[in-house]
Parts: sequence; structure tokens; C-alpha cells
Amino acid sequence: MILKNTEGLVHTNMVKLFGNTNHASNLEAINLHIHPSFFEHGSRILKETKSIVDYGFADKVFILAIWKEGLLECEHLDAQRRVLRIRLMIGTPESRGMVKILRILEWSIRIFWAFRKSNVVLINCHTLTVLHLGFFFKLIWGSVLVYNPHELETESVGSKGIRQVFARLLEKTLIIFADIVINVNRSIADWYTIEYRLNNVYSVRNIPYQNFNDRGVNTHVSLRDKFSIGKDCLLFIYQGGLEYGRGIEILLSLFSEMDCTKHIVFMGMGSLDVIVKEFEERFPNIHFHPAVRPQEVHLYTRDCDVGISLIENVCLSYYLSLPNKLFEYIMSGLPVIVSDFPEMTAVVNQGRCGWTVPVEKEAVFSLISGLSKDDVDEKRSNALEYRKTLGWHNEEKVIVSALRNVLHPNEHSKPEM
Repeated sequence: MILKNTEGLVHTNMVKLFGNTNHASNLEAINLHIHPSFFEHGSRILKETKSIVDYGFADKVFILAIWKEGLLECEHLDAQRRVLRIRLMIGTPESRGMVKILRILEWSIRIFWAFRKSNVVLINCHTLTVLHLGFFFKLIWGSVLVYNPHELETESVGSKGIRQVFARLLEKTLIIFADIVINVNRSIADWYTIEYRLNNVYSVRNIPYQNFNDRGVNTHVSLRDKFSIGKDCLLFIYQGGLEYGRGIEILLSLFSEMDCTKHIVFMGMGSLDVIVKEFEERFPNIHFHPAVRPQEVHLYTRDCDVGISLIENVCLSYYLSLPNKLFEYIMSGLPVIVSDFPEMTAVVNQGRCGWTVPVEKEAVFSLISGLSKDDVDEKRSNALEYRKTLGWHNEEKVIVSALRNVLHPNEHSKPEM
């Protein structure tokens, strides 16, 4: 039943938009990016795919996601890149347990069937749950396989008990077939290198493009005006998923006790947005703003004074994390408050652009309540200087070098790890 409808729901859309992929197989080199999400805010994948296109590693790039009501099935990003969201027959986006597993299986079969006669030269698997798909493409068609986990997946919040045992076994079995393994920071890359005894692991941080456009210009959205926050008040911002383990509840609690010279805006979406809205109604210095598109984030951020990224130590993946929001704050010229974890601490110390703190209410309250305008201005000055050394143009060099080494081994020396 799944195979019967595959061409109707997936392959027909591809033919309609790009022409017959069977014919294209002899002409066009295709790169698939596979991530079982709705792909609404995929900043990392957007940057990686642009680099792949810019450096000529593929003629066409397909970002393969899952369709839900309200989203386009086929979304044109540019002449070479498309997002293809696949409709599924089994279950719903809210399905859990075995039904969720069956949905991923159906999704994988549809992808494999739709591209079975295409010239897939490069396949990027962005999570462990789809690494098997990359393995099959590599095994049958010789595609170059890149494993791009966005976190330390087997040591994440949701990985426990038998699920964790199975995930570790699956990753250990399949990762050896990856030509390239790309991790989000040096600590996690080192973990993969040691745990699986690999020599093809690279660290690529999710840092925005350099697009400096500072306060005082008209191309920003004033959160101060939107929420009637005075210029003499310090405005803190939290951007990202409003989920457990991100310090949201700690921040809500402490700002509810803070005087109104210090405000915070929570900008994002997630399971805790209802709680954030409840606090917004009760306390005049707590504000909520829905998530915005990745390319628009900086327009909102630069109107604030301090960016906050407080990850709680609930798993090894979180402890070793390096959130992209940290760099989005810095690239917008904001100093930052972050958890006193290895990767985040290294960035803040190197740039002298913020403060590290234990993720405990008393410690965070003491830090924020004691900050003055002068303190913030000093750290902001450092952030403005530090950001000049950062940017995706630096990070993409690692990807480009690694791909050249695999796709054209005789033309390029081994890249830096």
C-alpha cells in the first residue's frame, strides 16, 4: 500500500517541479538532506546546502521533510534547492510509539522509491533515525554518505533504557559506513572519534553569516516599542525552543521577582509557550513573542541588551552543547549569559563577551540582578569585536574541504579535523 501510492505523492511532485528524475539521473548530480521534521526553521541545513551548491558539489539539492497541514509540499528555496515535504498515510504528526516508527518507515520507503533511479551522489543524514536510509543509498548506488547529527543523539534527553541501548547499537553499526561525520562542536566530535574509533569526524559550528547591521539603522524590529519597554531598562532575550531543560522555568521564576528595570522577551515556540504566556499576563516585565524565520532573527535580537542561553545539565548531549542561539546573539552585537558548560564557556572566555553561570535560580538571580548598564556596555563592546572573527564563511571551509577530499581525493589534501 505504501509503495503503491509513493509515486503519486512524491515522484509526481518531483516530475512536475524538476522534470523526470529518471532522465535527470544521467545529467544531474543530486544531493539529499534527510531530516524527519517539518523543516520550518532549519538554519543549519539551509547554510550547509547553500555551501554545497555554491561550491558545485551537486546540481540539485532536495531537503526531505514531513508534511503537515499549513505547509507547502514542495517549497522552492532557489533555482537549485527545494524542500520536499512528504505526505504520509500512517498515523498523524502527533503519533507516538510503534505508529511513529511505522511513519518513519513509510517516509523512508517513499524517499528511497522516489529517488531510486536518480543520480544521488551525496546524501546527508541529519539524525540517527534516518542513517539506515543513507546506508542503503551508499550500498546500492555508491552515494557518498555524510552523517550530520545535530546533537549527541545517543546521550540525549529522550534516549533512555532500551531505546538508548538500541540507539547506541544502531549508531555503532552504521556509522562506520559514513564517509564523513560532521558534529556541531569540538567536544562532541571528540566523543564520536573516541567512542567509535573514527578518523573522519569534523567539527562545524552553526554560526550565522556575517551580516552586520547595527542598532541605529531602520532595518530592525523594535521589541522595546512593541512591549513599551523604556530605554533606561535592561532588555534580556531568550530565543529558541520553549522546552524543558532550557532554563525557561528558572528565568520565569526569577524575572517574576525582579524589579521592572529588567525585562525579558521569550521568542520561540514549544511545549512551555503556554506557561510563558501565563507569566506574561501576570508580570509586566515578562514578554512573549512567537518564533520568526531564521533569516529574520537578527532583526529582533539587536534591539535587546543581553542574550540568554541556559541549558540544564540533564544529559551529556546538553552538557556538551553549543547552541546556535549563542552565536546569533553575538553576531547581533549582544553580550551573553550562558551555562558554565565546556563549549559555551570556551566561546564566552575567548571573546570576553558575556558571563557564565551555574544553572541554578540563586546564581542566575544574583548575576542578573547585579548587572548594570556599564557592565553590559563593556561586554557588548567585546562582542562587537569578537564577532568579526566569526561567521559561516569560516565554518563552511571544513565542509568544503572534507567533501573535496572524498569526492575528488586526487585534487585536494586532507582537511583539518
